[in-house]
Amino acid sequence: MIAAGAENEQQFSLLPEGFMRSAGVNDQTNPCRQAAALAQRLEAIGINPYQSEKERYLVALQDSPGEIIEIGRPLRGTRFFASHAVRKNRPVVEDFKEFAAQDGLKDCVLWGIGLTGAKADAADLHAAMQEFNGRINIEFSELRKRFAFELLLLVVHPRFDPVSGLFDLHAHFVARVSPESREAVRRRLTTKFSKIDLPESPIRRAAAVATYMLWGIFRNNVMITWPDHALRAVWGLTQSRFRFVRSGGAFARWKTSRRCPEEKIKLTLDKGRREQNRAETADPRHVVFTGDRLLSKVIVKVRGVRIAALLFEATKNEDFEASAINPSEAEPMYSSATIFVTQESRGEVDDASYSSVRQNAGRIWNGLRTRLSRFGEVIRSGGTKIGGFARSALRRLL
Repeated sequence: MIAAGAENEQQFSLLPEGFMRSAGVNDQTNPCRQAAALAQRLEAIGINPYQSEKERYLVALQDSPGEIIEIGRPLRGTRFFASHAVRKNRPVVEDFKEFAAQDGLKDCVLWGIGLTGAKADAADLHAAMQEFNGRINIEFSELRKRFAFELLLLVVHPRFDPVSGLFDLHAHFVARVSPESREAVRRRLTTKFSKIDLPESPIRRAAAVATYMLWGIFRNNVMITWPDHALRAVWGLTQSRFRFVRSGGAFARWKTSRRCPEEKIKLTLDKGRREQNRAETADPRHVVFTGDRLLSKVIVKVRGVRIAALLFEATKNEDFEASAINPSEAEPMYSSATIFVTQESRGEVDDASYSSVRQNAGRIWNGLRTRLSRFGEVIRSGGTKIGGFARSALRRLL
């Protein structure tokens, strides 16, 4: 959970359907709608894809200050959904791009290999992925021993074939292979794997190659059409912490060298201090729910524009029941960004739920913003006149 009041640079590129309606986006090909559809499919087959059962919403601080944007329940942090895949994939792409700029990709190739033998059934997908991964480890280890072969980056893709109803497993990898050993490496891969793609063309753009490999693991627009048993099988892979992405060779060593041992020790000590501080400063009293919880200040993209916003988590009636407090009797506790709620009379706040007050938040905030803007114009105008008078008097004295 994000600490309340902390500022985070977050990109809400994947939000539930409620956000899409609020943001005015109706494109069926949008990743947000695709993720919402996948989450609904998982719910229908008895899988809970959500990180929390509590609804979340955004309060805009820019563009349309005070606007409430419902985003629903947060999805679990897995590559299955595009928003979390972005946060996982982007650092790898940036690292590989920087590594290529410093170390270069001379004699490097982008090749592909497929699962040997028959395709994998959905019921045996996890075992088939483990077997495929083990085969890759064995063969690549032999290639390193016998030839000038160095693996830099490898990504495994599970692909469902709707015709056969089975999974076709394959992997893309970037490796440095010397020109003298390249033909021998080709022959060995051809004999050990049933499906191969071994082009001779050199790699021109490292970032483009890494992006193609990483974003091909889970393609949400295609997975929407998969049957339930295929979705259940792939979801099981994400929950078993299967390694879809691996780095090796010079690239792995380069990433390790970027953080010196002193920095690693410092991070470990800082983590220990934080945990100790939380334990020592924890409030021993019973938790009392007083309203929606402010999680973080974030940067989001709404209607194609990046704006600052506050991320809130809505309090459920069950939370009040657990704390033995009536929601209508709870004192409102909101941040300064939502101070417009407290401008209502005490009676109005007690009689109306917070959700009903939120519906009028945009209108109240915009009115307050207009008055403050007019007051600021008067102040600026007066300041300009005073500043001009002071400058002319100073010139006369000099």
